[in-house]
Amino acid sequence: MVKFKELEDKVLSVLSQLENNNDILKRANNSEKEFESFQKELNSLKEENARLKNKLRDSQANNLNLNEEVKRLKVVNAMSGNQEYKQMMKQRMNKLIKEVDSCIAQIKTNN
Repeated sequence: MVKFKELEDKVLSVLSQLENNNDILKRANNSEKEFESFQKELNSLKEENARLKNKLRDSQANNLNLNEEVKRLKVVNAMSGNQEYKQMMKQRMNKLIKEVDSCIAQIKTNN
């Protein structure tokens, strides 16, 4: 009778270990599914990031083009006789003349 009890205990122990292993396998499968889900989300975020970077690059290029257009329009306005822009152009030209004079002075000093 004792041997039967020991055998029964061993069988129960093995069954318990199998249940534990089954639980571990279920958790591993759930973890694998979560990992795949996170991987898909990561890939999606990477794609969105790339798309947004391209959009930012396009916006920056457009901004540069618009800034150049604003400068050209200011020059046109100054040439058309608008007093506000005339004064601004006069200041800009004076600044450029000072820079040229400074360069000429440096060249003379170096010679």
